Amino acid sequence: MVRVLEKASDIVYSIGKWMTFVYISGVTVLSILGVIFRTAGNALSWNEELMRWCLISLAYIGASVGMRNRNHIGIEFFVTKMKKSYKKVAIILGYVAIIVFLVIAVVYGFQTALNARRQYGSILQIQMIYVKMNVPLGALFMLVHMMYFTVGLFREKDDFQKFLISGGGTYE
Repeated sequence: MVRVLEKASDIVYSIGKWMTFVYISGVTVLSILGVIFRTAGNALSWNEELMRWCLISLAYIGASVGMRNRNHIGIEFFVTKMKKSYKKVAIILGYVAIIVFLVIAVVYGFQTALNARRQYGSILQIQMIYVKMNVPLGALFMLVHMMYFTVGLFREKDDFQKFLISGGGTYE
């Protein structure tokens, strides 16, 4: 089970990395174009809207990449003060809370994105479903990572450091 979830997490991570690369590249190119055209006295009207959409998408997809890399912030003060036997339980309870939140974000995010299929951007006239679909997609990617981390944490006996979503201190 852990191997299957690890493979799924790796696949989702690769997809997320490429999407993040595309969004970062898009923002970079659009901002350079915006400066060039504005300097030339012929400002583009559409690039700021597209850049905003890329940044929004980058935040949600990039959060999943950060989670897999264990770059999310963790409040470890209380957990490090616990007895070893309670640490794992406390971390699992935290993971369950995160999973519940992500399930809610996926479900309501998809509903919201689907409702936005009749909405269009103010300048580009692109359906907003494409922008809003990044919210549940990023949450779904994070959910896959959290399932891997949680199941791995359940199965690990002693060294559960590699299944922590924050790369901070040790819990041994």
